[in-house]
Amino acid sequence: MKTFRLLTILLCASPLMAGAAETASAGTVQSDADCAALLERWATDPKAAPKAVINACKDQLAQSAALPVAATAPIAATDPCAGPGAADSVLCWGPWASVAPAAGFRDDPAQPPIPDREICDARTEQCQPLLAASPPPEPPLGSCAPGTPCGFATVVAGTSSSDDAEDTTFARFDMASDGSQFTVSPEGGAAIDSVSGMTTSVTPRDDGYETMRANGRAGDEQSRLAARVVRDGEDQVELAADVWSHGNRSTQAAQSGYFAWGTATSQAGLDALNAGNVSVNFSGPMSVDKNTTAAMTVDFGTNPTWTGNWTNPAYSFGAGGVVTGADLISLPEQFTENVVADQSFVQGVLLGEPGGARGIAHIIDVTLSEQGRIKDVGLLRDVVAGPTAQVTGSP
Repeated sequence: MKTFRLLTILLCASPLMAGAAETASAGTVQSDADCAALLERWATDPKAAPKAVINACKDQLAQSAALPVAATAPIAATDPCAGPGAADSVLCWGPWASVAPAAGFRDDPAQPPIPDREICDARTEQCQPLLAASPPPEPPLGSCAPGTPCGFATVVAGTSSSDDAEDTTFARFDMASDGSQFTVSPEGGAAIDSVSGMTTSVTPRDDGYETMRANGRAGDEQSRLAARVVRDGEDQVELAADVWSHGNRSTQAAQSGYFAWGTATSQAGLDALNAGNVSVNFSGPMSVDKNTTAAMTVDFGTNPTWTGNWTNPAYSFGAGGVVTGADLISLPEQFTENVVADQSFVQGVLLGEPGGARGIAHIIDVTLSEQGRIKDVGLLRDVVAGPTAQVTGSP
């Protein structure tokens, strides 16, 4: 059966293929012109000649001392395996070394299946499957769209703003750019809306920030912010971080926490950073525990990544991950060895535009092997444009 099918294929092949096969079997060397013509035919008809003949012609033309360098350009243009796009060319597989049986029929059960053309390179003796790239992990608190306000917060019961990690939850945070209103959206819980129209006051400080205090009351509802901020020339807040609280005076029910907020870098800003293949360093204190200092480096480019470390008098750890749009998310394998990776994550968002006030708002939920669980939120500033003094104390 095999002999009959192979004979049928050879009889149906083109005259060029037959001539090439006869030449190869006779051991006669073909002329450079014949090889060039054969390669040109093979570029559009992978069955134009056996693999051995094609390879012999390629070697002959590549090694021919009589062939001027300028003459190799037409060969590269007609040979789909000679140019820079060879790996992507469906014509670059060349003739198959064996003949595939018709669908649903195999005359030799012991013969291994011929791999699918879509995932194999038949020019090599071994088929190499194309592995699909793993998608980036989903940000636990959801993605921040480029160019839109975005922030994160911790949430605890009462007005103390902090509690044990097990009694602390995370939330998305948003606020008006004049500080007059804010919204906290906890994981799986109802949104916490501040009273609207809070009055604000801003005082200067010597570390590159200003201190903003906002208070408001509507009946028994009362809200406040106490934050370090960066404002633009029109007194609109660009970056903000630290304390929020909201409660009811009659019921004594209250919630509070810390936050970091800003406007996510626009797509145009991200494109400019990635096109420049630049690295940007960010640093600053965390808000829940101001004894913890964080430093992160973002390496922009085709596949942007980030690395970071967090240092406290009682502990330190490192992490790293990928940048997708304006989002930063950790990868388990990039935590340092003292982190219980499958119980930990870091999520952040790039804030601000190149040439302006830039930062990173982020949360950490890490379990350290000798320290236990830590939950915190922080605002980091870029080292070049950010404050020169260490931020300490409360706003």
